[in-house]
Amino acid sequence: MDTDRSVNTAPAAPGRVRRPEDRASEIARAALDLFVTRGFAATKLEDVAKAASVSKGLPYLYFKNKEELFKAVITEAIAGPLAVATEMIDQFEGTSEELLRQLVAGFRAFEESPAGGVVKLILAEAGNFPDVARFYCTSFDVRGRDLFARTLRRGVDNGEFRPLADLEATAIIVVQPLAMFSVWKRSLAPFDPGKVDSDQYYAAYLDFVIKGLRS
Repeated sequence: MDTDRSVNTAPAAPGRVRRPEDRASEIARAALDLFVTRGFAATKLEDVAKAASVSKGLPYLYFKNKEELFKAVITEAIAGPLAVATEMIDQFEGTSEELLRQLVAGFRAFEESPAGGVVKLILAEAGNFPDVARFYCTSFDVRGRDLFARTLRRGVDNGEFRPLADLEATAIIVVQPLAMFSVWKRSLAPFDPGKVDSDQYYAAYLDFVIKGLRS
C-alpha cells in the first residue's frame, strides 16, 4: 500500500452565489431590453425569464405582476443616471451655463444608451398603466426636473441668468424638449425627410435655451 500518496481534503471552492437582489436586477435588465424593442404588451414574463436565463417561474417570485416589473425596469434604467447627475450638481464648481451644458450632455448620454428607450415606453403606456405613470412621476420625473430647477436657480442667484417669472415652469420648458426629442428619435425620425441629427438638435437647443436665460 502506498502510504506516501497525499489526499487533498480541502473543500472545493464554492461557486458564485447570486443574491436575490442580483437576480431581480438581472430580470429587470432583460425586461428593459424586451419592453423597449418589442413593446410592453407584446412581452410575456416567460420571454423575460428566457432572456434573463432563469427559470420560467422565477420572475413571478420577485415581481407579483407585470406592472411591478415595469416599475423595476424604470428604476433599473433611470436611478443610476439620476444619481450620477445629482452628485455632479452637488460638486460642480464652474459657471451655471457650464453646469447646464453638463446636465444636458448627461441626459444625451442616457438618451442615446439602450436604457434611453424607457422614456418612450413610459409615455406610450402611461394611459394604460396609471399606477406605473404615477410611480415614474413621483419617483423620478420630479427629481430629474428638480436638477434643472436647481441649475436655473443657481444661475439666477449668481446673476448669470436673468430673473425668471416662474422657475419651476421654466424648468419644465427646459426639460420637455429633451424628452420629446428622445421619443421622436424612436418613433417618427426614421420617416422624417428632414433628417435632423442629434448634434444639430442639441447644438440648436443649447443655443436657444442659454441665450434666453442670459441676463
